[in-house]
Amino acid sequence: MNKSLLKEAKLLIKDLGNYDYTEKVKYVIYLVTKILYSCKINGFDILGEKCKFSGLSLFFSNNSDNNNEYLFHEYRYLNLGISEAEERIYNLIASERHNLDLVNFRPAELYEALLSSREKKNLGQVYTPDYIIHKMLYQLFEIKKIDRNTKILDPSCGGGYFLIEFFKKIKYSLKDEVDDKYIIENMLYGIDIDDFSIFLTKAGILFASCCSNVNFNLFALDYLTDSFKLNKFDIVVGNPPYVGHKNTSAKYKKKLYKHYSEVFYNKADISYCFFRKSKSVIKSDGIISFITSRYFMEALYGDRIRAYLKNNFNIISITDFNGNNVFKGTTVSPALIALSNKGRNKNSFLCVKYNENNKKEEFFYNQDKLKDTGWIILKDEDDQLFNRIESISNTFISDLCTIKQGIITGLDKAFIVDEEIIEKYHIEQDLLKKWIKNSNILKSGIKYNKLYLIYTNMIDCEQNYPNAVQYLSQYKEKLKSRRECLKGSRKWYELQWGRIQSDFENPKIVFPFKSRRNEFYYDKNRYFCSADVYIMNNFSKKIRLNYLLPYLNSNIFEFYFKCRAKKVGNNIYEYYPNKLNHSKIFLPEENVWQNISDLTKNNVEIFLKKVFNISEKEVNNIIQKYVYKG
Repeated sequence: MNKSLLKEAKLLIKDLGNYDYTEKVKYVIYLVTKILYSCKINGFDILGEKCKFSGLSLFFSNNSDNNNEYLFHEYRYLNLGISEAEERIYNLIASERHNLDLVNFRPAELYEALLSSREKKNLGQVYTPDYIIHKMLYQLFEIKKIDRNTKILDPSCGGGYFLIEFFKKIKYSLKDEVDDKYIIENMLYGIDIDDFSIFLTKAGILFASCCSNVNFNLFALDYLTDSFKLNKFDIVVGNPPYVGHKNTSAKYKKKLYKHYSEVFYNKADISYCFFRKSKSVIKSDGIISFITSRYFMEALYGDRIRAYLKNNFNIISITDFNGNNVFKGTTVSPALIALSNKGRNKNSFLCVKYNENNKKEEFFYNQDKLKDTGWIILKDEDDQLFNRIESISNTFISDLCTIKQGIITGLDKAFIVDEEIIEKYHIEQDLLKKWIKNSNILKSGIKYNKLYLIYTNMIDCEQNYPNAVQYLSQYKEKLKSRRECLKGSRKWYELQWGRIQSDFENPKIVFPFKSRRNEFYYDKNRYFCSADVYIMNNFSKKIRLNYLLPYLNSNIFEFYFKCRAKKVGNNIYEYYPNKLNHSKIFLPEENVWQNISDLTKNNVEIFLKKVFNISEKEVNNIIQKYVYKG
């Protein structure tokens, strides 16, 4: 990306005035693309120093059949018609002509660079890094013969990165059999719900090709719900959007429930539907290659997609980035999955897993061993140890206690106070509760930082707590706008979800929702917890806390749990109630309790090694890999 071009584009967007930000970005992309494409067709001489700029009509003839002028005519709605902007871009391109690589110019790359992180999030647009695209395409050329009859579809083509790189690779590998025009018109297909994405894809392919007039197979459609008739495809490849249930309208979800009930229900992700739809559009020997969120392998509402993939495809390979971030500005950890449409067999697939520090390990895994409840894909020795622990363990955690989430205030800024504010506003002492968050919890204790929750659910009458009410009144308008207040189920000063007071005031085990390691602590100090903390209470009489607590903090349980937990970052795991409730531990018989002396963590660890027949070699070579040592 030319830095001067990017810098001037940003300044121009800033100077354009009272237009929507995204509209201004699209306009600048349109201008740059139109001028640069004319330079590609006609040469940079069109920007001759003696040629005074007189509007964009300079760059195209009146013959709509030439130079793909129709592309820019089709998207003329993007043109805001600001002559000053046109001249600034023209002058910049003229001055930078010797530094511009027109063959490799991708308008989507400029678009990506100009959008703010907020705009990308709002638009749901995350572009795939080049090295991932090259990795996926290299694999596809290895496992699938590509010839002049091959048809390739990207069902969410975005900026066209996959199709552009496919074009280049086909052009090189079939250089004696097909020309640019043939590849574009007969081999490459793209769909995207966003019409501007189609423009970016068309323009990007034109820059990469030697064509000046082609008919694209690129369509602004909803791949999942719109009807379209195309021939079946040899390859479906791309980066389906990851859209959770919270960002999907009820009306749209209803459509998806109707058409994709095999894979989509309740809080499932829209990306699951792309697998089901793609199954219906590929040939009998077709291939699907997607980069998608890795969470489908573990997610609670991913059981249907897991079953569908296992039962309807041969899995060729899964590359699991295992919590390592690939996409800039997002928290999504992806996986690459390649699927063959040849029906079920019992062959193993290749698993490539990136562990901490991007260390890569490769191994084969039998597809029949995958379970609908969650895909736990481990190397043979790790898999054998996990299954041994799983089979000997005899009690689910859900049978021994209740797991609950901490408090959601609805506005921490209002309800969480320090000692200075308490003293300044004379907030009533009986409302104040010691407050902890995720980062305060260690297995060895609580790092308390002297913050307090104003537990306003205790307020029976505003007049009885005038100081607290007066302090909170500065946030009254924001507090009133919370959903529960608008519905009338909460008073303006009440907590959004205050939970049950006694759950926090009675002894309990607390643990962080996201953590690098097992951090379970038995709290007797009546701490109130935020929503990123979970608590265990209502313990069964079958379990002794001086056994349960060191068990949960043991290295053996850390290995066992991390094998099945959802990994959400580099060495970060979710300690989600669903996963914990369905995790198993070994509960000794009653007559064994008295033989377990002084139940410290070390003694429990020694006892568990005997129970699960774990050797020192397994401790050193397997378990220690999973135990966080920071």
